[in-house]
This record gives sequence, structure tokens and C-alpha cells, in this order.
Amino acid sequence: MGLLPFRREGPLAKPSALISSAPTGRRSSLKNRTVLFGLMAALFLFATGCYKDGQSTWEAFGPVAQKQLDLFNVILWTMVVVFFLVEGVLVYAMIRYRRRPGQERPPQIHGNTTLEVVLTIIPTILVLALGIWSIFALFEIDKPPSDSPTPLQVNVTGHQWWFEFEYPDAGNGKKIITANEMRIPVDRPIQISLFSDDVIHSFWVPKLAGKLDMVPTHENKMWFQADSNKIDEDLPVTLFGQCAELCGLAHALMRFRVTVMEQADFDSWAAAYGPPPTVTDKAKKGAQVFAANCTLCHTVDGPDDPALSASRLKGFLTGGDITPVPAPNLTDLRTRQTLAAGLIELSETTLSAWLHDPAEIKPGNYMSEKAVLYQDGSVSLDEDEIDALIGYLLDLR
Repeated sequence: MGLLPFRREGPLAKPSALISSAPTGRRSSLKNRTVLFGLMAALFLFATGCYKDGQSTWEAFGPVAQKQLDLFNVILWTMVVVFFLVEGVLVYAMIRYRRRPGQERPPQIHGNTTLEVVLTIIPTILVLALGIWSIFALFEIDKPPSDSPTPLQVNVTGHQWWFEFEYPDAGNGKKIITANEMRIPVDRPIQISLFSDDVIHSFWVPKLAGKLDMVPTHENKMWFQADSNKIDEDLPVTLFGQCAELCGLAHALMRFRVTVMEQADFDSWAAAYGPPPTVTDKAKKGAQVFAANCTLCHTVDGPDDPALSASRLKGFLTGGDITPVPAPNLTDLRTRQTLAAGLIELSETTLSAWLHDPAEIKPGNYMSEKAVLYQDGSVSLDEDEIDALIGYLLDLR
């Protein structure tokens, strides 16, 4: 005699009716909430791409961005057509030739030379056509057209975590260095030389050109141009850019702006570049505070010292101390719109908040970590000194 299945008897035994009745209402409610949450998440993601002034590769403001967008669209729509053709044939075959009840297994065959040749030639032609198109497009945007106006040279250096813009000759032989806000004239090629002061960064202004890496000890070159006939707004127009290469703790906060303006307005800005005379007593006191606490890394009287830049790079490459720490040139602060690599608008209130606690606004910045003012965990200046420093810095505005 075999073993009989155990069956619990007594008050703990569950009636079969209770076992078979599942909480279908609760499951249905959970399913509905999941679907609703998914739809809300999809709607939110869709809405994130609707900001009018955001970065977008779908809106080209110049010839380089337009050529890259055209190339992308050709590749994209070619792949869309190929995808739907292949998947359409696959779905048709699955439905048309599916095995039906009672049907015998059909004879199995292997290979079809004609079909294999066709399916090899067609992709080869597509790949070659797209490759040739890409090569011609890349060579076409490698340099500005020969009949273009004289390009404006801009040297861009990536730092952790901000951008430095140098104009070797912005007009009349004048050299300009600024930070995080790039100004360019409309309808004129901008020749860009890219450098890095520390790690690999990537320079990207989606509406003007694709990204290009900034590599230590190496110079990369690119160019772009903002065309007036592609900008449907009154000048000046502000475009947004950012670092597109993971470069450390504050990578996501490494942003910059490009202001497109008329050539005459650009010339006026370049001519006005330079420190204005300090006239008020408050500004004079602020200048003293700045000289005593900030000049190891910042400057307000023109271009940075090349020897200091070289020593910083050497320190980084050799693993030694980096002194002084690279910091934004503040010479033209009076003309800027933002602070902290474009994170906040420049005003007396925001500048005060930045001086009191830089890490609160931009976590990971070197100012709060290495500047002598913040070695005790908070700013070592009193309120009068901070107020005077703000007055001096905004005089540079």
C-alpha cells in the first residue's frame, strides 16, 4: 500500500471555496495604477523636450549643424524604411505560414542562393551609399567655405568644471579672455581651437555643431557659424551648450552660453572689455578684499599669465599640487549674465549666495574646497567685507 496524501483536518483547514476565490479586484486596481503611472511618466518625459530655449539638435542655426542634421535625417529615415520592410516581411511570414492544427510538418530546405545574393547586395549598397554620403558631408564641413568672411578665432579651454574662452584678436589686436559665456558675431565663421587643462571634456553647442572632445596636451579644431536667415528671433540670441563628456563630480553642472549678436554689437563689446576705474569707497574696499583673498586663482585685469597655465597643467599631469587652481577670469564680469558656469543668473543676491556658500549652488566646485576663504567650512569674511566685495565685483559688471 502506497503513502496517502496528507490532508489537514480541523479548524485550520481552509474551505475550497475560499481557496478558489482570488482578490481579483485588488489585482485589477494595482494594474490600473501601474498603467496610469506609466502614462504619466511617458507624458513627463515628453514634456521635458518642449522647453523653448533648451538644447536641441533638431533646430539648426548654422551651416555645420544643418549639414549634420541632414546627414542624420538621411541615415535615420533609411533605417526606418529598412526596419519596417524587414519587420513587415517577418510578421507576414509568421502569420501567413504559421503551423495550423493538424498540419503536417513541411519539408525542410536549406539555403536559397538567389535570395542570399539579393540580401547581401542590397545592404552592401545601402552601407556604401551612406558611407560615401557621410564622407562627403564631413569633408564639406571640415573648413569654412573659401568665400566666407574672415573667421574669428576663439580658443576654448575646458576646466573642471567650467569653460574658458580666449579671443586672441577680437579687434585691433585686442586679446580677450572670459568664462562660461561666449559671444560671437552673426554670419561670420568662428574658428574654434579646443584644449583641456585637466581631464577630457567635450565642447557641444547642439544648435551650431556637434560635439568635439577637448584632450589634455592636444589641440582639436572645429568651426561653426550662426546664420541670420536661420534665426527667427531678434538679435542678440542666447544658445546653450555644455560639456558632453563625463569629467568628474560636477560634470552635469558644466554649462555655458553662446550669445549671437550683430558684428557692430560684438565690436562694441570687445572695445569696452577691460577693468573700469574703481571710484566708490565701497568698491575700493572690495578691491582690497579681492586682492588679499582671491588673486591667487582669479584675475580682473586682463588675460591670465601663460606661465601659471603651464604650471597648472604640469601639476595635473605629474600628479602634484595644482597651485594656483584654475578659476574664471573676472575681467568682464560687468557684461555677464550668469554665475557658476551658467547655473544661476548674475545679481547682487545670487552673488552674495555664491560667496557665502559655493558648494550649496554648485557641489564639487574647487572654490569651496581649495580657496583659503573656505578652509574652515564656511566663508572667513565678515558681512561688511562680503558686501564690499560684491560692490567691487559688480563694478566689473
